[in-house]
Amino acid sequence: MHTRLPFFSVIQASGEEAALFLHNQLSNDISNLPDNHACYATYNTPKGRVIANMLVLKRSGSDILLLMAADLAEAVVKRLRMFVLRAKVQFAPLPDYAVSCELDDGAEPLPAATPTLAFEAAFSDGVHIITLPHKGRLKTGPAELLAPYDAAAENAWNVHEIRSGYPWICAATKETCVAQMLNQHTIGGIHFKKGCYPGQEIIARAQYRGQVKRGLAVLSGASLEAAGIAVHADGDEAGILLNTAHTENGSISLVVIKHAAAASALTDADGNGLRQEALFFDAAAANG
Repeated sequence: MHTRLPFFSVIQASGEEAALFLHNQLSNDISNLPDNHACYATYNTPKGRVIANMLVLKRSGSDILLLMAADLAEAVVKRLRMFVLRAKVQFAPLPDYAVSCELDDGAEPLPAATPTLAFEAAFSDGVHIITLPHKGRLKTGPAELLAPYDAAAENAWNVHEIRSGYPWICAATKETCVAQMLNQHTIGGIHFKKGCYPGQEIIARAQYRGQVKRGLAVLSGASLEAAGIAVHADGDEAGILLNTAHTENGSISLVVIKHAAAASALTDADGNGLRQEALFFDAAAANG
């Protein structure tokens, strides 16, 4: 199974201080990311809200690619450039690049048991092949070297990521969550021993003082939902929907919900029922 993923855009960071600059802006350890390796990371507001999450690929030396939601790429580049000042780093969108995916037939969902802070990115036939912790593979390179778009394959990939607990922020959901609500502490998107970055104090406090009151859940419903819609419990706001995909019986979605709502009957904003399939937090401990 392989397909182009139009959800993504690719941004290049170059210059001798590119890794250091991104290290000081993102939630993972970019300075020590080896060549031909990738990692997950978040870009946050000073209040710890996630503007975008991304895959950071260090190709070689000072050449770094950022893979993120296409509808966020322009705003993220603009914001990063605001803080460059005298740093020796340049940012450039790569419109001729694209992202595709591969998933083995019969691949089962694979939620993260421990954080994976970096993983290899092989280079072959002009593209980088990144084997993700959930065993799916992302490819990035010139668009003409990647697979064409296939809607059914894209949906299968989205189902795999949803069931495995790997969310993606887009324009409709930016700045709605702190990183832990998005499972980033579990999948390896946060390095808790690196230096400061925007939102670091809030994220660290939330981690060590147990102040996160919302977490990631998989919900199913009768129809496809839209990113950014509200989730309700007993008529009150209880969360937000991030990603969704078709299933044989309707849809499946990754949703951030209040811990306290885990035992409640959930609906979308129109009152349509949403059934709980999985939680990526311990509801009993969270409410204990």
